[in-house]
Amino acid sequence: MNLRTVDHDLRSDVEVLDGRRIPVSTQDGTTPPVVFVVGTAGAGKSSLVTAFQRWARFLEVDVLAINLDPGAERVHYDPEFDVRDLVSLSDVMDEYDLGPNGAQILAADLVAAQAEDVFEEIEGISGDILIVDTPGQVELFAFREASSHLVQVLGQGMACLVFLFDPMLSQTPSGFVSQMLLSSIVHFRLGLPTANFLSKSDLLEPEVLERIMEWGRNLDVLEAALYEESTSQRMDAATTGQRSEFAIGQLRMMQHASIVPGLVPLSSESEEGLADVLSFAQNVFGGMSDARDGFAGDIEHEIG
Repeated sequence: MNLRTVDHDLRSDVEVLDGRRIPVSTQDGTTPPVVFVVGTAGAGKSSLVTAFQRWARFLEVDVLAINLDPGAERVHYDPEFDVRDLVSLSDVMDEYDLGPNGAQILAADLVAAQAEDVFEEIEGISGDILIVDTPGQVELFAFREASSHLVQVLGQGMACLVFLFDPMLSQTPSGFVSQMLLSSIVHFRLGLPTANFLSKSDLLEPEVLERIMEWGRNLDVLEAALYEESTSQRMDAATTGQRSEFAIGQLRMMQHASIVPGLVPLSSESEEGLADVLSFAQNVFGGMSDARDGFAGDIEHEIG
């Protein structure tokens, strides 16, 4: 992978990319801004954290990782803090005689109850960005009050959210709409700036990828696809119309409220979209005025 030269300006906390000064972290002596990675189980959260941390090192951007999933069997990134050192899922199952699902819920609550202790572990660490690998079950992270408290404590008012669309679920119109709705609900629950990424895009055939991206760009095309899907499932005309009308109505409402910020292809294998993740974070944290067309466009990737 070849990248354009990125130099450090030692006089201030900025990056210089091709002669342009780009702030990364301006919080001297405090915790860096936080990027929470959220998505359904198997969406590629841990893979993104691993790839993003490795890729950012080539830019000399200091990305620190945190694992908040007590049920993770292993991680392939270097965590600054690993919640498994605080709460072990297997220990919770044994101590409270719970199955995996019940143990995940209790473990999430136990972690949130110790949010201040977690923050003390990372407070004052030196870095540009903290990227957080969240539990596989998105409902545990987003829909429980304890988790909202954890986000507030760790984020300290400087946090954003990357939501990963599962590529398999995204291949049908109804699956695509469901994930857009889930993303908006997570955004509403946590109240953080949110960007949507189509994870594992390298696994999709080019025509399938283009169709999904077109659904994200053009609601009229998505509406037609929903009608066609409903018809193929032999739903009656009334059900077909109500289903599509509901889905499109929800999406148009979210777009009008600027809740859904679009969809970006992302691949942890080919590194496509990683520059967009960094640009989104820098834009949120005051690094750039034009995230999509600025920094991301100036980074050249050559895989090989």
